[in-house]
Amino acid sequence: MTSALDQSRQFGTRECHQWRDEQFFAPLPSLAEDLARAFITTARRHGNAAGNRWLARNAAELVEPSRVYRRFAPMAKDLKRAVMRISNAEPTLIEGHQAASRWLEDVSERLMAGPWNTTHDDEALVNYAKAQAKAVEDERNRLAGDMNRYNRALRLGLFSDDDAAPVASQGPLSKRAGHWATARAQARNAMSPAVTIASPLAELTFQRMRPMTLRIADELALKKAREKAAKHGIEPPNRNSASAFQLARLSSSRWWRRKLRRLSGRRIEQVQREGHRVHAQAGIYCSEMTLERRREQKTRNRALLETIEAINQEGQRYTLAELSELGLANADHRRAELMLRIRDTEVEARRLGHQGMFYTLTTPSRFHPVKSKSCRRNPKYDGATPRDAQQHLQALWAKARAKLARDGHSVYGIRVVEPHHDGTPHWHLLVWMEPHAEPHVTEVLRSYAEEESPEELADRRGRKTTARFKPVKIDPTRGSAAGYIAKYISKNINGQQFMEADRYDHSMATSAPRIEAWAAVWGVRQFQFVGLPSVTVWREIRRLTEKQEAELRQWEEATRPHPKASETLHLIRRAANAGQWDLFLRLMGGPNTPRKEQPIKPWIVQRVDTSRDDTSHATGEVQPEGWAEVKGRYGEPVSATWGLVVNDGRGGAEEYLTRVYRWTIQPIQRSQAEGSPGGREAGDAWTCVTNCTGVDSTPRNPPPAELAEQMKRFQAWRSSEEVRAEQEAAEIEGQSARATIGRMIQHDASAREILAARGIHIAPPSTEPEEFFPDELC
Repeated sequence: MTSALDQSRQFGTRECHQWRDEQFFAPLPSLAEDLARAFITTARRHGNAAGNRWLARNAAELVEPSRVYRRFAPMAKDLKRAVMRISNAEPTLIEGHQAASRWLEDVSERLMAGPWNTTHDDEALVNYAKAQAKAVEDERNRLAGDMNRYNRALRLGLFSDDDAAPVASQGPLSKRAGHWATARAQARNAMSPAVTIASPLAELTFQRMRPMTLRIADELALKKAREKAAKHGIEPPNRNSASAFQLARLSSSRWWRRKLRRLSGRRIEQVQREGHRVHAQAGIYCSEMTLERRREQKTRNRALLETIEAINQEGQRYTLAELSELGLANADHRRAELMLRIRDTEVEARRLGHQGMFYTLTTPSRFHPVKSKSCRRNPKYDGATPRDAQQHLQALWAKARAKLARDGHSVYGIRVVEPHHDGTPHWHLLVWMEPHAEPHVTEVLRSYAEEESPEELADRRGRKTTARFKPVKIDPTRGSAAGYIAKYISKNINGQQFMEADRYDHSMATSAPRIEAWAAVWGVRQFQFVGLPSVTVWREIRRLTEKQEAELRQWEEATRPHPKASETLHLIRRAANAGQWDLFLRLMGGPNTPRKEQPIKPWIVQRVDTSRDDTSHATGEVQPEGWAEVKGRYGEPVSATWGLVVNDGRGGAEEYLTRVYRWTIQPIQRSQAEGSPGGREAGDAWTCVTNCTGVDSTPRNPPPAELAEQMKRFQAWRSSEEVRAEQEAAEIEGQSARATIGRMIQHDASAREILAARGIHIAPPSTEPEEFFPDELC
């Protein structure tokens, strides 16, 4: 059977055949048959010229799908299914190809974060993050080198007046730079005395140009590093922080790795949602790709925790994996604490006579990519992400709380966020309030929830639905509020207890990991308490168990706290250790008590290294303020919670230490039998730097005005003809090297195949015609 491509050659001349092949059929091999059939239909009806015009008009902006599939190979199958659905949704075949091409082109841009392909594996991401951090550090070092050259020239007096070294206005850059260099060399040195003095020496003024500091290199490198981050779609560090802290982040491979992982995961998941791969009939709550990436991440994290141990002052050793199972990282412990707080909050609300309400808030239709029942595409969807939907609900809740505060009403309880089957979040609010305030609170929440697109709230018969806002009054005779929300707590943690399947009849054993992966990739906080005391105080005071009774007594003997503060601490401590959240809530001032009025607050201090000496071994001088502060990874001071601050009832406060153990984190030391050199002197690293003198290597920063003046001079020097000529020569040399490498790759078939697998296509060298020699010369 003759193909449509062969039949299309029956129309037009050889030049027409060649034009159609080069412009449309060859660049679009997977679409060539469909285009050829459409061309034949048009040509038979209206002639060859009309068929050519149809191709030029309808096929000019089409994208070859196979190239996109090869470029993003890990999700090629999902992209193919999405393209098929998009194409079939259009009325005609060519309109389907055009819609799919527009979507593929948009997807190609979003799946590329600058030069980074977000579908590459984590090993490639780690290497790319290292390369970006090294590029920022290299740029900073290069600028520091340029600045060193400038300072050296300044010390040697090689800077002359602008009038002494005129520059030619015509000719190539290298010639003008040479002319300027010659004129400067022949000019009088500005640092040498003049041959003749026409005015008294007293009338002359001399101004010393200060050498430039490393701060200039940091500022210029920071500017380029922020541009690099923005090019990747990554939000740069906060401008309000110090430049040194910003540059430390941008030159850290860990910072780049964390940002790229987050960016890649969210872009991939959003493409999957738009590609109809996240709904009840496909990957519910999140895509299969996101679920697998989350599993790999948890496996990496678990393996890392197994290789690191913590040692306290008593010699106790635990791996971080063992310690994580004892804390709230354990899903069972997290669920138990949440249920305890909810249950006892309900107990206290009943004692106060407050009314409990359960509200469900849902986003408008424009946030949902598919319809709820049929799982078909939602025509109202505007491309919003789950984070956009979460921000919409947060803004709605903020406006409602502000309105209630103005009206003198307050609520307290818990907010639970969970996804619809298509990954769009919705809220469940379990809150309590005074009985007379319930109608007003309900109406305020309803008005803000239904403010946008109210026409969507009517069903086919014109009756108003509860799709956007659903209030349920808690009736104690029918069940407790804790029992009502227990299934939502279990569903969003690990799916154990309270329920076997979700509302879509999916087993919780498979749905719970998907919900956890959804919350992780989109950065959604699933549980948040409102109007209740600080849970940090609850957790810190529960550290003071019966085993720490002696340490607590010794602390009070040493600090001699006020009796009122000591009594308050012991009352709240007994309630917390007994697991009585309702009594803890009452002793902390009750619901909706402002933090500043609560009797206990966390004690947060800046960490210091007490092993450092307060005097310099080199000079004997007292160290400046902040000498013992512990700096973080990026040079910022590190704050930590050490205990609790208890009000004494007289306006003062007493401090209590709750962190009685001091832990040292280190990799697990392998034994000699496992091939490790151990901790002997022969195994220690040698260094040529003496660490006993306490050398202060902190850079000195000039005042802002001087820094701006130095930067202006430095930039003027870098833009001079001499420096530009050097850069031009380096660029020419680099272009020559790249061209040579490109020619070598062109003639290497294996290299071209490797690059093609990575999405980089290099054309083979053109076949040169054989050399012809006349017979008389042979």
